[in-house]
Amino acid sequence: MSESQTDRVMLRGSSALLAMGLLVLMGIVAATYLLAEKSRISFDDVTAARDTRTAAVDVRNSLLSAESSQRGFLYNGNEIYLSPYDTAKSSALRRFEKLQRLVAGEPEAAASIDQLKAIIGEKLAEMDRTVTLKRQRKDDAVAAIVASNRGKALMDQANVYFNGIILAADDRLTARVAEQRSYFAWLRMITIAGGIAIVIVVGFAWASLLRHTRELSAARRNLEALNSGLESRVRERTADLVRANEEVQRFAYIVTHDLRAPLVNIMGFTSELEAGVATLQTLIEKSGIGANASDPLVANARMAAEEDLPEAIGFIRSSTRKMDGLINAILQLSREGRRPLRPETIQLGALIESTVSSFQHQVKEADGKIDVDLAGIEIEADRLSLEQVFANLIDNATKYRSPARPLRIRVGARTFAGDRIAIDFEDNGRGVAEQDVERIFELFRRSGQQDQPGDGIGLAHVRAILRRLGGDITVKSTLDVGTTFRIELPMIAASNERAFA
Repeated sequence: MSESQTDRVMLRGSSALLAMGLLVLMGIVAATYLLAEKSRISFDDVTAARDTRTAAVDVRNSLLSAESSQRGFLYNGNEIYLSPYDTAKSSALRRFEKLQRLVAGEPEAAASIDQLKAIIGEKLAEMDRTVTLKRQRKDDAVAAIVASNRGKALMDQANVYFNGIILAADDRLTARVAEQRSYFAWLRMITIAGGIAIVIVVGFAWASLLRHTRELSAARRNLEALNSGLESRVRERTADLVRANEEVQRFAYIVTHDLRAPLVNIMGFTSELEAGVATLQTLIEKSGIGANASDPLVANARMAAEEDLPEAIGFIRSSTRKMDGLINAILQLSREGRRPLRPETIQLGALIESTVSSFQHQVKEADGKIDVDLAGIEIEADRLSLEQVFANLIDNATKYRSPARPLRIRVGARTFAGDRIAIDFEDNGRGVAEQDVERIFELFRRSGQQDQPGDGIGLAHVRAILRRLGGDITVKSTLDVGTTFRIELPMIAASNERAFA
């Protein structure tokens, strides 16, 4: 199985374990919430049953207290026995109203409550009547009422209802307590089972993590071994490239130097040919040969001496001059590549101003203006290289200006992450066609109208210099609108020349 397939299998396994653990956790949470909700409902019912039982006992006790006070008064006729009577009656009625509210949601208890209400009302009326008669000293009437045992019968009936309500509340309490114990047992079982499941999932996840960690450690060791070998190979290849670059530069220097020798010979012999042709032309003029000759051979000889040979020599001269210019450019590139760089701290604004000053004449002829906004910016680089770059860009802007408007050049800069700086050269010149934007950096390649002198080397030279300095150059241009060259450079030069190569 490949490494990528192993990674996918491990990823799927880890995802499955995480999903399983999440499902177990969600199940525990859901079950816990459900059991807690059922336990809350059961607890509320327990509270309601307890309150109902307490209210029933309180009503009964209040009635018994009122009855005891009434009997003491009837037996002794002493008003002191009636001191708790009214309080007990009020308490019984108030607590009965609470009992009614508590059982209002129970249809079965509603009928019993209505009957109990009637019984309590009749019992209280009977006690009030006996107390009133006793105060009126009608002991015979009181004795007759007491002898009828109606008060005892009413109290016995009330106790039956009270006992029923209390027993029903006790049954509810017992049932709800049993339910809560069941809920707690289920919660304990679910918690234990969930904990075991989570432990299993965590165990599998931990085992998978350990296996993955071991594989990562092995991969890291392999990578370190490869990196150590790679660094050595990179150093070797870098040294090879440096040697190859030096060989290419030496080869370019030797080739151009060897080309110059025969070119000098050609230029010398061309001068001799020019002198010979001039002598021949003078001789022909003085002798009058072929002035009116009818012989075609003589006429052709005169035409050759006066027209063909001078034209041919002119072509030879222009071609040798162009070839000499190209050889000089190649020699310049070769020398620049071999020249050691000397990094120093440079005030960019002062360097640009110095470069601009050498182009003031051309700028004034174009009714132009150059705005420089580089105050206070310092970089560390090779001064001569930057002077060559800036001069080339300003020279291009002045040479390829638009005749339709005054020349405007703006030079600005900004710093960005990584201690680097971007310098923009923006002009309103002819611009470059979209298909030629990248070609202008190629050696011996030019674009647009060829009405200015040049060999197509300048921008290629600029890019080579900047890359040697650890930077680069890019361009954005719109035809007939203008061009912006952006130079990117490190703010601090590398510590050795090889870093610039």
